[in-house]
Amino acid sequence: MPISTRILLSKLRTAGYTVFSGVPCSNFGDLFDQVAKASGFLTVPAANEGSAVALAAGVALSGQRAVVALQNSGLGNIINPMTSLLMVNQIPVLLLLSVRGHPDEPADEPQHTIMGAKTKSFLNQLSVEWCDFDGTESGLDHALAQGNDSFRRGAPFALLFRKGQLSDSSVPEGHADVIQYGVSVGQAIESISRQLEPDTLIVSTTGYISRELFRLQDRPSNFYMQGSLGHCSAVAAGIALASPTRPVLALDGDGGVLMHMGMLSTIGYASPRNLIHVVLDNEAYVSTGGQHSSSRTTSLEVVASACGYRSANRCERAEQITTVMRKCSRSNGPHFVVCKVNRCHPSQLPRVTCRHSPLQNKNTFQSCIGIGDNEMATTERATFLS
Repeated sequence: MPISTRILLSKLRTAGYTVFSGVPCSNFGDLFDQVAKASGFLTVPAANEGSAVALAAGVALSGQRAVVALQNSGLGNIINPMTSLLMVNQIPVLLLLSVRGHPDEPADEPQHTIMGAKTKSFLNQLSVEWCDFDGTESGLDHALAQGNDSFRRGAPFALLFRKGQLSDSSVPEGHADVIQYGVSVGQAIESISRQLEPDTLIVSTTGYISRELFRLQDRPSNFYMQGSLGHCSAVAAGIALASPTRPVLALDGDGGVLMHMGMLSTIGYASPRNLIHVVLDNEAYVSTGGQHSSSRTTSLEVVASACGYRSANRCERAEQITTVMRKCSRSNGPHFVVCKVNRCHPSQLPRVTCRHSPLQNKNTFQSCIGIGDNEMATTERATFLS
């Protein structure tokens, strides 16, 4: 029997936690929405998990208690602030950790397999204390008591949640901002695709954007990012620099570009002429429940221009997307295009893995670039030996 999100937040408040930050996960259901409405919490959405931990450290240094919610895939982003900030300085932070790909559960998407199996051993290797939530109110009390002990000792503590252990306690409401912009992700992708050269290599970010691209235009020259949120633009830039004769499109999202915004500066510096970087900005993390991102207060196109992109544009209508993409495809880049889109998607949105495994997608994509089986085998062997 799952426990109500409101009970969790009430107990966190009673335990003295006043600040909440993190990066959303679908396993937490409406946790981020509910904490934003709850009294007694200052809620700060973070661009990435490491930043959330560092922010929580600042809160703790000021004598208050902070909690950070994240998916286990984000553990890699917190290694540095966890080990070289929290642990060496004995700064306590409570982590609410959603475990995707747990080995005792039915198979999850393949990008969660490795971290799902390694989460607990990973925490053990870092000497981070943790507790499995057992799904009961008494179990939650016990876990928070353990967290309280860790807090007194100046140590971080992780409370692990599995799918279905938190219930959705929200009351359905109308979401006017869902259709604030007239163009959907699917419509934007269709407008963009019509202006691309046929041999364009496309790298699409994780979540609904890859799923929409897969639904509308599954091509061998698409590389679907099934995990690694925030790294779409870096992968696309690497491809563009290594394959300068092929046009390359990074099909990014606001959550992804915000997570590692420093890559915009890297792209501006490296200046791959064959790269178009499109951000489909719906101001939310739709695939995890529609939690707000911070893009609504950020002029991403201004940031990209300041970072050295040759052009940076914002589009809010389909005809603007068509005009801007036509210009970008006919001139040297790198180009940056923000497309403001709504959060409307088909009710049944297929997953890429229903047709392609990650390895099949990689091999097919490399074949489009002209890397044959023998060359792929040589590359993989050299990588392994290094």
